[in-house]
Amino acid sequence: MLTYYCPKCWTTIEDIELTCPNCGYDMEEFKRLSYEDKLLVALNHPVPERRMMAAQILGNMRSQRALNEFLKIVTSGNTDYYFLRAVLLATAKINHPDRQLILQKASQHYSTLISNFAIELIEQLEENGSVDEWDRHTG
Repeated sequence: MLTYYCPKCWTTIEDIELTCPNCGYDMEEFKRLSYEDKLLVALNHPVPERRMMAAQILGNMRSQRALNEFLKIVTSGNTDYYFLRAVLLATAKINHPDRQLILQKASQHYSTLISNFAIELIEQLEENGSVDEWDRHTG
């Protein structure tokens, strides 16, 4: 059986709910969102794999709108290494001046793993101008 969540408050709901019983969010409003908007919402999903998948897809889509959310995630104190790695890889795929800012911020992250990965991505971008489409660690 599938588990459904309200995209506003992340309360578990029934798939037939028209509004969230917890916060009153109109589920029809969510259905009208674009695919990109739904992915941006999913960056806050309670299931870690869903967050990672959303970041990966946004990076592959080259979503410039995702960069602001990625910056918030990198500077939020988030401790999920795998999610942060997916966010950084997605950031590196989006050819926009803001990606440099995000990677620079990440290079100063308190986690050595994250800061080293950000530095590696910065070096790869300086050398090649792009990163590989597929990452063996996060997809």
